[in-house]
Amino acid sequence: MRYLYVRFLLLFFVNSFIVNAQDRFEVGVFGGSSGYLGDLNKSDILSKEPKPSFGVLGRYNFSDYFAVKAGLIKGRLSGKDSHYPDRAFRNFTTTTPLTEVSAQFEWHPWPLTQPRLRHRFSPSFSPFLFAGLGFVRTKPKADLENMIVEKPQFVQGAAIDRSAVYKSMHGVVPFGIGVKYRFHPQWTLAAEAGFRITFSDYLDGISFAGNPAKTDRYIISGISVVYRFNKRPFGFKIRNPTKCDFVQE
Repeated sequence: MRYLYVRFLLLFFVNSFIVNAQDRFEVGVFGGSSGYLGDLNKSDILSKEPKPSFGVLGRYNFSDYFAVKAGLIKGRLSGKDSHYPDRAFRNFTTTTPLTEVSAQFEWHPWPLTQPRLRHRFSPSFSPFLFAGLGFVRTKPKADLENMIVEKPQFVQGAAIDRSAVYKSMHGVVPFGIGVKYRFHPQWTLAAEAGFRITFSDYLDGISFAGNPAKTDRYIISGISVVYRFNKRPFGFKIRNPTKCDFVQE
């Protein structure tokens, strides 16, 4: 009887946690663009060559104000000197696929409402800020061989970069802003624009041939569609006097 009592209490607490927490989870898909902001791009905000990106995400809402999101995004980065007249003589180009895995903390100054009673639901908007940590994997292909005017500092820098040994995995700090629109109790649209600061100057395979004093960066912007799990009741049924089973009702 003591074993049955302990088991019953354990299942009761597990049941309570699942019932109260399961409607805080969301899963979804992301589609947008990734933009290169490294050595071959002058702007720290806008990319000359945005490329498609896509991904999947999971989110846990601690409250209507705070959430944490984990996501996987795949995309591509590319840049070239020919976009800028004063750099065209170098004629460098680079391209790389990217795979990003990150965890981000989200804050909503104005919450998205989630009433307990479904018939009281009404659509709502909410801006949000996010910041986090993650990793990005790249495999750059930098072309440093076609300089139109060979200036010594760039020739020497290109030689160093060609022989450089660097890792394909880099740390990344994502942060940015967005807005969410909950149009259904279980469905939400979100648009976001985020910057990525990295801890490497070889995200694009170029450092000394460009600006070795500055690490590479990139941006990811797009739209996500997420589904929020519905709360489902669970319960206990005792099928015989010596066995307690946990089943969904």
